[in-house]
Parts: sequence; C-alpha cells; structure tokens
Amino acid sequence: RTPSDPPPDHEGLGELQNRVMALVWELQNGTVAEVHAALARTRDIAYTTVLSTLRNLEKRGYLSHTVEGKAHRFHPVVSREQHTTASVTRLVHTLFEGDPQRLLCHLLGRDKTDDAQLDRIRDLLEQDRTERS
Repeated sequence: RTPSDPPPDHEGLGELQNRVMALVWELQNGTVAEVHAALARTRDIAYTTVLSTLRNLEKRGYLSHTVEGKAHRFHPVVSREQHTTASVTRLVHTLFEGDPQRLLCHLLGRDKTDDAQLDRIRDLLEQDRTERS
C-alpha cells in the first residue's frame, strides 16, 4: 500500500472506529490493552468492545497485527492521510454531487472565517495553482 492508495473499503468508518484509528495512528501501533487504556481515559468502554473494533478494522484492511507473546499488536495499514482523503472524497461525492467547490462555498458560508484563515486558504489555492502549472 502506498500513500496515494485509497483505503480498502468505500463505506467509511463509524465514530468509535475513527477514534480507535486515531489512537493507533497516534501510538503508531498498539495492543488491545493499550488502546483500551487510552480510550478509557475519556469514555466508559469495555475491553471486548475495543477488541472487536480492532478486529473489525483489521478485517476491513485498516490494520494488521503481529503476535507478541499472548498479545496482538495492531499496526495501521492505512495512513491518516489516506483515510482523510477518502473520507473527504466520499463526503464531496455524497453531499455535494462530486463538486468540491460546493463544499468550500458551504464551509466559507457557514461560519465566520477570519482574515488569517482566508489568507491561509488563499495561499493553499495559489500553491495548488502553481503546482498544476
């Protein structure tokens, strides 16, 4: 899998799956116990729920594991960037009829965007234009 490859499925992840993936990316890898301990700091969650979530993410191709004694250490197969790109692409396709301009207009029109944010967006657009030339 290369950084430009899309994630293995096209359905997206649920809230818990996204949180678990964020922790595995942050930790770079983790056992069920390590991921459970990190999650348990902010929410009441059963060890078996974390185990099931990690196994499901592995079945879906987001994680792989190695065996360490009696424990399985889960490693990300999909990078955070790959997942983010696929999620945004899915969002644009589903809610904005495949038009990223409609998403940007929606985002800029919904909240107060300060001058620094607009300058950053303008810089990103100019960088993109330069790279395409």
